Amino acid sequence: MTDAASQRRQLSPRFIGMALGLVASVMWGTVFVAGRYLVDVRGLSPMYVAALRFNIGAAAAVLFMVTTGKAARLRDAARELPLLIALGAIGIFGMGSCVFLSLRYTASVNTSIITNANPIFIALFAPLIGERVPLVRVLGLLLGLVGCVAISLQGGAEGLAGGNNDLLGGLIGVGAAVSWAAYTVLGKGVSNRRDGLACATICLAAGGLLYIPVVAATHGFSALDGKELAAAVFIGVGPSAVAMLSWYKALQYVDANVLGPTQYVATLVATVLGWLLLGESIGTAFVIGGGAIALGLW
Repeated sequence: MTDAASQRRQLSPRFIGMALGLVASVMWGTVFVAGRYLVDVRGLSPMYVAALRFNIGAAAAVLFMVTTGKAARLRDAARELPLLIALGAIGIFGMGSCVFLSLRYTASVNTSIITNANPIFIALFAPLIGERVPLVRVLGLLLGLVGCVAISLQGGAEGLAGGNNDLLGGLIGVGAAVSWAAYTVLGKGVSNRRDGLACATICLAAGGLLYIPVVAATHGFSALDGKELAAAVFIGVGPSAVAMLSWYKALQYVDANVLGPTQYVATLVATVLGWLLLGESIGTAFVIGGGAIALGLW
């Protein structure tokens, strides 16, 4: 047995699951910069960007499954096609659409804070599938959320500027958080029965396809130049294919409510990338919030 194989045998399922969750969350943190570039700088429709992201991600995921000899797992997972289509509609299309709709009615900081609360909803839903959520884990969830709020609010009064209907925007933001929580918790069972990579691939494809008629109806399609195409491929492969496949694979190793809090890391990554690539400031709030997230995860 090689040293690498021996090392893999020694890794606990919890370690593997948490590592995969962190990979997914780091990837999701990069969406902020690439997505903002496509929407704010290049002027593309947000729903068009979402359609590009998830359909490119689905194509990349299918290519990965086929080229690595896992096509049979896709066929096996397809036995639960109705459930996987429903999960794709909830977690890929529903979550993404709610985020974009929320941003139309309220400030981005409000949407960010609300959607970052989805690990709390995961913990609330977890007992429905027989998972135990001890008090110390709830405290960790809350502490991590406080860290995300601190980082999100570091822009000050400017970042708190509201939209034309903060209540409606907030409620839609809750819809995004609940959709992702449902996608995670309900996906736990099917990921245990079938291969997590295959399940995530089918969910990606199902959710991505739902964006196409919406973009067509709103005349959001437009030609892409080289830079736009590169950014679209990046958010399709990294934050979509790699992240989504890692997330459902992680559910094969750990409970949904254990995995959920790793998403708080996405806020840290997004803030650091905004500082490095977009010239945004990082202040004391980032240090305090980052410490709270780290302590909450621990």
